[in-house]
Amino acid sequence: MRLAAALACLLWIGAANAGAEASLSGRVTLAIGRLTLADVAPLVVYLEPLDGQRAEPPREPATLRQHGARFEPSFLVVSAGQTVGMPNDDTIFHNVFSYSKPNDFDLGLYRSGESRLLRFEHAGPVRLYCSIHDQMNGLIFVAPTPLFALVGASGEFRIGSAPAGRHRVRVWSERLPQLEREVALAPDQELALSLELGAAAR
Repeated sequence: MRLAAALACLLWIGAANAGAEASLSGRVTLAIGRLTLADVAPLVVYLEPLDGQRAEPPREPATLRQHGARFEPSFLVVSAGQTVGMPNDDTIFHNVFSYSKPNDFDLGLYRSGESRLLRFEHAGPVRLYCSIHDQMNGLIFVAPTPLFALVGASGEFRIGSAPAGRHRVRVWSERLPQLEREVALAPDQELALSLELGAAAR
């Protein structure tokens, strides 16, 4: 009876921790000569759970508009499995396409007021173009998980509502090698972390 009660208690604690959440915040700094964060922006920090937990992508689509013959925003972060709506807010035709494999696509031409939905299944950067407007280009970064944050101009970031447990923290930049570090998040913890990019980073 005592053994059964102890096992039941352990299972209850494990279940409680499985649903517990934590958050990660901090600052990214750069240690490469005279380069600044603006020189290597945009930067994205994201978490990859190492305990077998899987975070579901957001149900609501993200939005990338075509306005003034530009993509707005010019940089967008979504998670793998998330849908992106691409409305044409201009009075002219547009086309959105990408050669970035395995997320390559071509939505064809569509008129003002129309929109297209596209689901991005694979992690990685996706370069965007319009076949009839050479000046139109944009970038989507598809993070492997929805646990991500876009790094601010001064290097600050925050990822809230992360599941407690072990995670791999990664910093992505199109211009620099990825930085990674492992962390353990306790239930209800607010962990602060400093991440240094560059040859001198530890």
